Amino acid sequence: MESSGKRVALLLVSFCFMVAAFGTQKLRLDQKLTKARDVDLRAAETTYMPPNEVVRFFSMGYESFTSDMVFMAANNYFATHLSFDRKYEWLDTYVDAIIGYCRDRFGRKLLLPPDKCEPPCKNAADCLEEGAVCDAGICQTELASHWVKGIFPFNPRVFLWAAQVIKFAPQLSNEIIDRAIYYGLTGIYFCPDNWELYFDVGFNLYFGYRDKTPDELLALRLEGLDYFSVASVLPNSSVDPNFVAGNLWDKEETERAIQQIYLTYYHASDRQRKEIRTRARAYGEKELADRFENEDKRWQDQFGYIPQPLFHVVGSMVPVERAKEEQL
Repeated sequence: MESSGKRVALLLVSFCFMVAAFGTQKLRLDQKLTKARDVDLRAAETTYMPPNEVVRFFSMGYESFTSDMVFMAANNYFATHLSFDRKYEWLDTYVDAIIGYCRDRFGRKLLLPPDKCEPPCKNAADCLEEGAVCDAGICQTELASHWVKGIFPFNPRVFLWAAQVIKFAPQLSNEIIDRAIYYGLTGIYFCPDNWELYFDVGFNLYFGYRDKTPDELLALRLEGLDYFSVASVLPNSSVDPNFVAGNLWDKEETERAIQQIYLTYYHASDRQRKEIRTRARAYGEKELADRFENEDKRWQDQFGYIPQPLFHVVGSMVPVERAKEEQL
């Protein structure tokens, strides 16, 4: 009887062990299948955004609020894929709803900012394409593309965000740089006084491209310096004017470098003005540097209580007024 009881107990223990082993294995397989199924679902993700015309209609006049809601959805989409596969196939769907996009006659999206999608004109002579006519200030052809309006394209943060996040890809290619520049140029069209947009476009042109010939890279960098130059003179700009002028001088663009100095000198800080004078002397422009230095001394001696840009306007009148007083 004792041996029979031991056999029963052994069988029960063996049975429980097998059930536990099979149960654990099943749970492990279920977890793997669930994870694989989630991966497949995210890889096959689709998103639906109504046409821009429909979204703008149902915004009921609250375009800014509606665009913020779409922007939040775009941020959520980016954050999800940043930690998953770093592929943003549907990012343009959200961004295009906010800023708009260029569409050709076949419904395809073109990476063209508004001023290139619908070239402005005053008469037919301004339209370069054959057979184009100037209608309502826009060049029109049979194959003309048109700009589909977004919900609210006047937030520069949307353009800057889009131009940056698409670079978080597995591999940074020239095609991605093209898209970043497209967002920047579109932002400049809608927000022309934002210096960060010009700086971003200039940065991408100057540093972004790879696998180009030396002549192509030089042309792109010169074009990038144009955007840096504009960014440095816009209000609240943080671009150092010495960077732009120095690069222009290094590329033997002396006339443009001097023009850049004139545009930025009177709005620069004390440290930046001193560096500009030192750089001008180093590149053989001693007379220009001495003139700037003398003007700084006059400003500090006569009108140190007013901003230097204002002294540049009224300071030149002082010698004339004093000469008239002496004659009287």
